[in-house]
Amino acid sequence: MTIPAQSIDGEAVTTKLAMKMEDSLQAFAVRAACFMGEMDVPFSEEFDGHDFGATHVIAYVGEEPVGTVRVRWFQSFAKPERLAVIQRFRGHDIGQVLLERCRTLAEARGCNMLYVQVLPGDLSYWEKMGWRRLVSEEASSGAKRIVAMVKVVDPSKPLPDVEAPEAVVLRPEPQLDSSGRPLSIASN
Repeated sequence: MTIPAQSIDGEAVTTKLAMKMEDSLQAFAVRAACFMGEMDVPFSEEFDGHDFGATHVIAYVGEEPVGTVRVRWFQSFAKPERLAVIQRFRGHDIGQVLLERCRTLAEARGCNMLYVQVLPGDLSYWEKMGWRRLVSEEASSGAKRIVAMVKVVDPSKPLPDVEAPEAVVLRPEPQLDSSGRPLSIASN
């Protein structure tokens, strides 16, 4: 694993948590540029209603926001999602810097592992950074193939023995109505 860049062209690489609306808007702008602009991801898929219950980490080169990751918190694990780096800053380990910040946050909050869902084409990126497949790629099905991966938060401890059926780890999250109920459940 390579050491993340500490500077690019003399500008410091730093991270911070989104604490104000302006910070959140910077994270959203990076995501929109990467996912909606480059990958044609629809707005409704990229901004799915989980943003205001999540932690957002933003990477900067100097004062320019260049990357972001959203982290959602569960009982014993953290789930980094929506990792995005502006195209011209790729290749400088900005993603690794963001994921390391996620790991330290998770450790501080008492989580024992990180869990991500990645596209098969991105497996080598994650495996190079020490992530392990939770479910084999062959077990992943459907039109949008996803691979679940995990990484221990404390490198001095072994990864917990984790196995879960595909239906549990790879299920799509439900669409919610304005009251917060899944749309598939009839309301009174």
